[in-house]
Amino acid sequence: MKKTIFVIIILLLIVIAGAVFYVLNNLDALVEAAIEEYGSDAVKTSVQVEEVEIRLTEGAATINGLSIANPDGFSLPQAFVLGEITLDINLEKTHQELIAIDAVNVAAAQVFYEIDEEGNGSLNMLKDNLGMGAGTSTGTSVDDKPSKDSAGTPIRLDISRFEFKDTSLHAKVVPLKDKTYDLMLPALVLTDLSGTPEQISRQVLDKLIDHAKKEIQKQGLDKELAELKAKAQQRVDEEKEKLEQQADDRVEQEKQKAQDKLNNLLGR
Repeated sequence: MKKTIFVIIILLLIVIAGAVFYVLNNLDALVEAAIEEYGSDAVKTSVQVEEVEIRLTEGAATINGLSIANPDGFSLPQAFVLGEITLDINLEKTHQELIAIDAVNVAAAQVFYEIDEEGNGSLNMLKDNLGMGAGTSTGTSVDDKPSKDSAGTPIRLDISRFEFKDTSLHAKVVPLKDKTYDLMLPALVLTDLSGTPEQISRQVLDKLIDHAKKEIQKQGLDKELAELKAKAQQRVDEEKEKLEQQADDRVEQEKQKAQDKLNNLLGR
């Protein structure tokens, strides 16, 4: 009997060890699949990832080429293309119910922001979709259906610093005759974010949308004013050139008259 129990224990250890070995050796692929599956479910549109690299011993992770498609009804195919996302995880503070992250850095990001004919913003729609994926009804708030772990416990995140840098913005405003803007956004730094993944995603999107709008208004308006100023200056220069030419012609005419008069006097 003891021998049988011992054999069972050994077999269980082998199975557990094999499972751990499989998870550790396939962790990157498992996380990549989870991001695509749960991300797509959360925002109700396609989420794709090129590569994930998890370094457990370092408490670090890198996500490359994460892209989020625009919701239906918008002409721009993508909402985000995030070149590289690096995470610095605080292993000491992290436990089953809380994931503590010291820093999230998003580099070489492309943001595509479209406003349709009715004034709806593509990023605003993504934000509204958060927390309303499969299994929830329209109108359910993100607080009603928070993300949970395998034991059913709500997952919370604490992020000390979240930074977007080297971000390009491609905006399209359909009501303004498909007016487009291609701008570089100043770095956006958010600190002390806390909540469920859905809540933090909404916080980040809120700040990013406001950031983008301000730059569109600032750089877009400055560009429009610069163009108007350049056109006005061109008209001034053209008018000045005409006046100068008219003055030169008038001087030549007066000189010719004076010469003709002199010639007439001398010719008498």
